[in-house]
Amino acid sequence: MSNEVPLTDYQAKFFAHELERSYANDHVGKLAGLLFDAQVEPKPHQIDAALFALQTPFLPGVILADEVGLGKTIEAGIVISQYWAERKRRILIVAPSSLRQQWKQELFEKFLIPAELLDSTSKVRLLGKSSAIPSEVLICSYEFLQRNEIELMRSWDLVVADEAHRLRSYWNGRAKVAGAFADVVRNASKTILLTATPLQNKLEELYGLVSVFDPDYFHSLEAFRERYIKNRDLQGDDDLVERVATISKRTLRRDAEKYIQFTQRMPITIEFEPSDEEKRLYDLVNDYLQRDDLYAFAASQRHLSALILRKRLGSSTFAVASTLENIASRLAEELQVGQRRDGRGVLVFDDDLTTEELEEADSASQDRTANETWSDNQLRDGIQAEIEELRGFAHLARSIRVNQKAVHLGDALDRGFAKLREIGAPEKAIIFTDSTKTQEYIAQTLREAGRSDGLVLFNGQNNSPAATAIYQDWLMKNKDSDIVTGIPASDRRKALVDYFRDNGSIMIATEAAAEGINLQFCSMLVNYDLPWNPQRVEQRIGRIHRFGQKHNVVVVNFSNKGNIAEQRILELLEGKFKLFDSVFGASDEVLGAIEDGFDFERQISRILDQCTTAEQIDAAFQILEEQYSTEITEEMAKAKTKVFDNLDPHVQDRLKSYDEQSGEVLNKFERLLVAVTRYKLRDHATFHGDGRTFELNSSPVADAPLGRYFFKSAPIEGAHQYRYSSALAKHAVTSAIEAPTPPAELILSLSQSPRVPAAIREFEGASGNVVVKKITFDMKAKNDDVSESYILAAGFADDGRRLDAEHVTDLMELVVTEQNQVTAAGDEELLEAALDQQRSQLEREVQSRNTRYYNQQEEILERSIQDRKAEKDAKIREYEAKRKEHRKLSRQADDPMEELRHKKQARKWRERVEEEEEAYMRERDRLTDEVDDMLVLIEQSLNGTQRIDDLFSIRWKITA
Repeated sequence: MSNEVPLTDYQAKFFAHELERSYANDHVGKLAGLLFDAQVEPKPHQIDAALFALQTPFLPGVILADEVGLGKTIEAGIVISQYWAERKRRILIVAPSSLRQQWKQELFEKFLIPAELLDSTSKVRLLGKSSAIPSEVLICSYEFLQRNEIELMRSWDLVVADEAHRLRSYWNGRAKVAGAFADVVRNASKTILLTATPLQNKLEELYGLVSVFDPDYFHSLEAFRERYIKNRDLQGDDDLVERVATISKRTLRRDAEKYIQFTQRMPITIEFEPSDEEKRLYDLVNDYLQRDDLYAFAASQRHLSALILRKRLGSSTFAVASTLENIASRLAEELQVGQRRDGRGVLVFDDDLTTEELEEADSASQDRTANETWSDNQLRDGIQAEIEELRGFAHLARSIRVNQKAVHLGDALDRGFAKLREIGAPEKAIIFTDSTKTQEYIAQTLREAGRSDGLVLFNGQNNSPAATAIYQDWLMKNKDSDIVTGIPASDRRKALVDYFRDNGSIMIATEAAAEGINLQFCSMLVNYDLPWNPQRVEQRIGRIHRFGQKHNVVVVNFSNKGNIAEQRILELLEGKFKLFDSVFGASDEVLGAIEDGFDFERQISRILDQCTTAEQIDAAFQILEEQYSTEITEEMAKAKTKVFDNLDPHVQDRLKSYDEQSGEVLNKFERLLVAVTRYKLRDHATFHGDGRTFELNSSPVADAPLGRYFFKSAPIEGAHQYRYSSALAKHAVTSAIEAPTPPAELILSLSQSPRVPAAIREFEGASGNVVVKKITFDMKAKNDDVSESYILAAGFADDGRRLDAEHVTDLMELVVTEQNQVTAAGDEELLEAALDQQRSQLEREVQSRNTRYYNQQEEILERSIQDRKAEKDAKIREYEAKRKEHRKLSRQADDPMEELRHKKQARKWRERVEEEEEAYMRERDRLTDEVDDMLVLIEQSLNGTQRIDDLFSIRWKITA
């Protein structure tokens, strides 16, 4: 270990400016700082998508439409990180309820960006803040957005919509959620829609999706239909393809498979026959739920209560017993008081409810009915009878101590582990259940079967003695490290996941674990209770079958041979939706068709409430299956392929370029940052090895804790990660930039330098002059700063040989053995000519990039004129047809008054034609003026402003 740093202020300044310079908007270097800090290694297609979203400043929104399984969340995370770094922090994420926690977790774990969930309990605290720069990203559900549209209508810097296919119906004017979303994003600087299924069955859905964030992009639905649906044969698809390519990015799996290892899913189905008592309990509760009138549930929550009770019934006798007892006790309390307290009925909300169920309950509880008084004796007798009945069901459930599904769990684990051994995967399994009561029962069953080693439970509380012991050990192990957030709930989750990874064999998790944790080190999942919601099933499997999973994954499901409804649900998810045995699970078409998975659950619940025979259940499921059929018309499939699946013929070339760039840029970035950090913190820290780990003994800034630090590429457990965005790194870089660098002579040694490129070795024994400057092209596109800055560097040896920018970079990386003061550093005029040549070349490249923003906008305006013309032509055809019809009727009329009436009508339609022509001409002139303005902006951008800063001039001499 050593603090000897063979560097000078000149080299440190050179490296620091290189770290801080602004790259072109289409270069990976633009993202270097945030990618260096991020806990994720983005694939080339994700970098491509993120840069696409960031380099469209004139567009109010874009669609990122990669196929399923390619990581659109990472793409959005990179964009969010860039906005956050630029202090544009008014950021809103809208996602399905079940994905909100996952977004929060991944933003923090992968990008260190804090986020808060917006819901009914937090909205006053979070939306009431008046801070100029928010301290967290806000995440809400689509349902919350619809209910709180007015409060959310503010000037967002960025809005991201996940699973955005549910906004496609905006075109028909009847989609309330889509309409509310469009209102919320109307004043947003940028909107990003994430969806694998931008098209399902109608081309109008594409119009709807785009119009959500840019209602003028296709001018109007009539113009869109006129150009791309009615007259498609005349228009062709090419124009639509180009327009879609401007605002959307879609990568196909075949484009990305070179960079991603896609593993398979291997399903195992375990059949079991319930006991006679289990069947009896199911029949009794089922008959009870199918009655027309129930005292236990208020009308507003009857369906939700029945849905939850049925799910507990399918989970275990222990889960349903607890729920039945709670319902009976609540009903008994209300009977004693003599009235129902509010519109919530008697459903007792517990920690096992999913986020969708909680939202539904919250929504229904706002629909309170007036307190209902129960004074009639006959009514009271009926309520008492229902209470006794519920307690009888609960007693029967309590008496069933062995559930047949649990009996077969050991077989499921044995078969699954055998498959894992075959493929060389670690023998780890996660078992999912809906209920903490079932979780406890499964744990007891496994312990009795001798499977207690490495058993860990994960739920919404995580406060059991065993979980607390794991948490306390984890806190000790990670004391003073960045891993400990200080938020107990979050840290407990992390501790249990780490324990499962390092020491565990089986994790039993409630639905709380399906949201926001990543278990790619585990390759087996058991659906002890199978969700009815296909999106929840996919989310569960996605906890293990995701980026970073090295093995095929085993998915185990149970088939209840004594229950036709449960069998049909499994068949539907397995056969029609293909969730369990494909590379990615549900296809794009299926996930796109199910816009709201919770609504799908409710439809199943209604079937079970209404159907009494096996035949009725079977017929109802057949209708449900047809409703969500993945069949799309051949014409639509072709349109989708044409418009979305072949956006860019050069995609592979670009992905290859980003693949090469990202490694090169990040390696160089780290090397330069290590050098600057070692030099500038040499009096404050002890560095180890190559400098990527160090001990901070005293801090030059207030916000840097003392202790061990590591660069991302050299992790140390329990230490702090050294981040480029941290106050410590900013101090090192800024102080290097601000250090005085008067003219000097540097003596550089080849033999003492660890890196000596061949090109610079040729200058051994030579001496000469070098001048280094920084040029900044100051540019704005709309409200975005798209400036670019470059290091200008040139030199000459005393024997006349020229050093270009690359030579100078190599020179700066040599070890300096001696530094002497000089009054001047050589022939400035000769060096200036060389620098000017570099400047001219850069100027042409920058102008070319900068003008594309204005060219793109000019193209959009030209197409808008064509849209307007198409709409005008269609209306004129319609008006002319009506005019001709009235002229014809006037000629056929026997009555002069009738003839006159038709002539007047014909004249009115003629006036409508003229009005439409005039309106079109006015609009065309307005748009033409905008095109002219854009041409002026193109001219201005070509002239651009430049700033040149002198960094330093030196004499140099290279010794052996």
